[in-house]
Amino acid sequence: MSMEDMLNKLKENGIKVTPQRQEVLRVFLENEKHYSAEEILKKVKNTFSNISLDTIYRTLSLFKGLGLINEVDFADGCRRFEINNVDGHHHHLVCLKCGRAEEVRFCPEDCLLKVQKQNPDFKVSGHTFKIFGYCPNCQ
Repeated sequence: MSMEDMLNKLKENGIKVTPQRQEVLRVFLENEKHYSAEEILKKVKNTFSNISLDTIYRTLSLFKGLGLINEVDFADGCRRFEINNVDGHHHHLVCLKCGRAEEVRFCPEDCLLKVQKQNPDFKVSGHTFKIFGYCPNCQ
């Protein structure tokens, strides 16, 4: 998703496009990685020194509600966010030592099919898949 696409989505939903919101989007677009709210705050403070962590959390909640970003949980107690790319969902490899996460660009569809076959009355609305281990630097 481009900056223009994201700004249009805000406008279409009657959301004011503020410079601070644009800066948060820029952070996600400049390096498509997984950011905590604190990491985003640190980056945005370079441009807007008076911005608060509360403002960052409200902005992240707004963007998440509009489908611009996703919240990801790497089971380390830290909420992280990533841009919601339109090229399809993905899963993650997560290092248990340094916390680094890499995207896995395939989906365990055979597992999903088995779940649906064993539970035909259960309607699956989404899923996540994480593999935990140690990256080359931490092994």
